[in-house]
Amino acid sequence: MKILRNTGLIALLLCSNYYLSAQVARQENSPGEGQANQNTIKEVEQINQASEEISATASNTTDAVKSTVSNSREALNEIKSLFGPGKTKRAKGTVTIGIAPITYDDPDLNALYEHIIGVKGAKSPNKNFSNGSVTITVEYKDKADALWQSLPTGVRSPFKMVQMSDDQIVVQHGDTP
Repeated sequence: MKILRNTGLIALLLCSNYYLSAQVARQENSPGEGQANQNTIKEVEQINQASEEISATASNTTDAVKSTVSNSREALNEIKSLFGPGKTKRAKGTVTIGIAPITYDDPDLNALYEHIIGVKGAKSPNKNFSNGSVTITVEYKDKADALWQSLPTGVRSPFKMVQMSDDQIVVQHGDTP
């Protein structure tokens, strides 16, 4: 775009310069006015031709730049595809931990809950108690096993693993069969 504006400006300056010089020449050489007019016409035609050439060159340059940018983007995408999709983030999910039987004020439960709050990537933990069982839900960026393994052994040891899936853990408290 800048090239086209610059080309138009150059052509305008050339035309105005030529017009002014033709006026000065006409005033100085009044007797041969017919010849001067023919020379002026030839010069104007030459300026018009040069202006058209500049415009065509500017248009070709613009097209070449657009083509180069497009080809560069395609090459970059091709290079990216050679290295695979890269690091993808797993969507955060909810991990549910079910514990039974247990009392609400059990110190092992409180220690477990406090450590879950401190796990990196664990957000919005919530504890619900009902009929001797507790359900802890927490937003976590990884699978349930990774959350469980991130807890210290001393915090996990009072609980016996019953069942585990990608988003759920079921444990029993103590030595309950």
